[in-house]
Amino acid sequence: MKGRPNLLSSGRVLLSLTALAIVACARKAPPDVERGADREEPFTVYTVSYPLSYFAERVAPGGVQVVFPVPEGIDPAFWMPSADAIQQFQAADLILLNGAGYARWTGYATLPEERVVVTADGCRESFLRSEDDVRHQHGPEGTHAHSGRAFTTWLDFRLAVCQASRIRDAFVQQMPDRKQSISERFEALERDLLDLDGRLCEVSKAAAGQRLLASHPVYQYLADAYGLSIESLHLEPEQELSQDDVRTLDALLEQHPAKWMLWEGAPLPSTQSALAARGVNVIVFSPAGQKPAEGDFLRVMRENVRGLECATRLTKCP
Repeated sequence: MKGRPNLLSSGRVLLSLTALAIVACARKAPPDVERGADREEPFTVYTVSYPLSYFAERVAPGGVQVVFPVPEGIDPAFWMPSADAIQQFQAADLILLNGAGYARWTGYATLPEERVVVTADGCRESFLRSEDDVRHQHGPEGTHAHSGRAFTTWLDFRLAVCQASRIRDAFVQQMPDRKQSISERFEALERDLLDLDGRLCEVSKAAAGQRLLASHPVYQYLADAYGLSIESLHLEPEQELSQDDVRTLDALLEQHPAKWMLWEGAPLPSTQSALAARGVNVIVFSPAGQKPAEGDFLRVMRENVRGLECATRLTKCP
């Protein structure tokens, strides 16, 4: 349609103006939430993603309160916080950002630089890019595209270790008298993450030459770190496949024949049947940007890795 690009452009301008309006109201925390040297409150850490929240909880010594304020059911990467929520970030003792373009609202809001740690900064020479600019929606936060930087950095588990080390360093700087406890807690987390990394390195060897599909373009760091050949679509696990989806899937399978497809969540039975008819099996591999309904980050990632081990015959499939 001829006029559609102009409408889309107008929509983007409106979203940007809305974002600026919200953060403009939160430029400065009101006096009743200002940090005070004599306050009797726990050391508070605010995070923009569940992985960062999990890393902080694993590394932090006792008495630290870690807050991940994104409501359930909302993708944290595209969450637009209220002015009140931004003020809560501003009042925190430590603010953990992911970097790589994650949580774009942080580029508009004024956050206290001396208390902000961008955990992925310096962990690699350059971030990967997501060239996909198809706009779509999942959840109540409106439409978005995955163009620009790829931001699920923690799916490279060595990069995740680096991000966790930034959190460790920030805690040590704030609480030098608790350095030993913080370091020991970090080392336990590091062992868990490197175990996942080692298992995926074995998957990489076993998967040599195999191709994978993905329901969403969120696996760039996973593919890059472990040498996986992944091509992505834009499919939601809770939605039925449309005729256009099926045509796109068939066209992609002609160019990129694959027997396995990664999904952020279990797709509908009808979707699984349509894939099975094409010789494609489902692997649930949750990026865990949001807190899981059960278990924690480590449990989710172990289940994710087990799915890939099953696909590559490194372990027996359930």
